[in-house]
Amino acid sequence: MKVPLAQLHDNPFNARRIYDPVVVQERAASIATHGQKTPGLATPDPARPGHYILVDGHYRKRALASAGKLEMECFIESNLSDLDFYRLSFLLNEQRSDQSALDNAIAWRQLLDEGKVQKEEDICELTGMSAGTVNKTLALLRLPETVLGVMRERPSAIGIATGYELTLYCKIVGEDRTRDLATRIMAEGLSSREVEAIRKHAQEGKARKIKEISRQYKIRSDAGQLLGTIKEWDSGRVVLDVQVGDRGAREALVETLKARFGLEKTAS
Repeated sequence: MKVPLAQLHDNPFNARRIYDPVVVQERAASIATHGQKTPGLATPDPARPGHYILVDGHYRKRALASAGKLEMECFIESNLSDLDFYRLSFLLNEQRSDQSALDNAIAWRQLLDEGKVQKEEDICELTGMSAGTVNKTLALLRLPETVLGVMRERPSAIGIATGYELTLYCKIVGEDRTRDLATRIMAEGLSSREVEAIRKHAQEGKARKIKEISRQYKIRSDAGQLLGTIKEWDSGRVVLDVQVGDRGAREALVETLKARFGLEKTAS
């Protein structure tokens, strides 16, 4: 049946969360020339009589609106649960090889946060994906927002393997360099193996840094009493910590140090 776009509302648990405006315009041009070839899938909206919730077909809906169309051809299916909303949209996107890792991460986090599923194992059962894949996918959301912003520009360019390498890389080098690498992936089409090699190189470079060694020398009086220490580090840092009870000796030491570093004498 034909459903007015004004009465057709987006799936609140849609598997897709990111829409490329270029793709919308391409599909709008196709619809303007050839019409809508594939119906969407919708269900009656229980909260709004006469309205429908679109389960699958959100790109088509946006393309129809962009092409100036007022209605969308839809199959209607009733009695769907919130998990059905997600499950059907996910399966249909997967059949079209149309689902990105970042879309999955955002949708799964919502399902967990809203209690639609209780744990990651429930997502495995819902999607048929392994526990490792689910865990790595959700890890994408731990990336800084600036990196996620780059990924949102074209989420299909960064799959789960590449995305997970980015999360590991970020722990080593921080936000700015990770954002730069994400931009390179988008521009150059780097493979997950190339990104893995970059991450390993950064990891090896960090491991090669020599641990700084310090040396401490104890200062004693002629009678063997501990007066303090001199401590030095390979970086060049030197710390003198000494207790000089005799005022004359203390002032002489201070003046010697001031002269060594070119400091003016303190006026008496």
